[in-house]
Amino acid sequence: MAITGSGGRELEKVWADGAHAHLGMTVPGFPSMFVLYGPNTNTSGGSIIFYLEQQAAYVRQALQAMHARGASSVTVRADVEAASDAALQARFPGTAWTTCDSWYRDASGRVVTNWPGYMREYRKATERFEPGEYEFGERVSVGHSST
Repeated sequence: MAITGSGGRELEKVWADGAHAHLGMTVPGFPSMFVLYGPNTNTSGGSIIFYLEQQAAYVRQALQAMHARGASSVTVRADVEAASDAALQARFPGTAWTTCDSWYRDASGRVVTNWPGYMREYRKATERFEPGEYEFGERVSVGHSST
């Protein structure tokens, strides 16, 4: 599936070196795109339904924040996504995920599927949408036309 973001950015190219998204859901340059069961949200010992419920609640909060601002879109900041991805990837060395060849890793060895921690850590990370981590698109006026 071809997915195009701001400025014609193609998700396939953005993810050429391995899929990555802030909290497994949001990718810089792709306004208001939320991926459920996205990169690094596979569970290694729990329920994917739990992760999906956390993600749905997070997306709801993001959309509510967007609506409250009258914004046209919401997009994770590139620096926020890069820092969260670096912190997440730093947790994998020494784990089983880095010592086996499987669909958990891409061709370069980057772990792209699994969450490196416990379900409670993911819940804590996603329980509250942080507006400061995002950019909001221009305000849109909602009203009646004068025709």
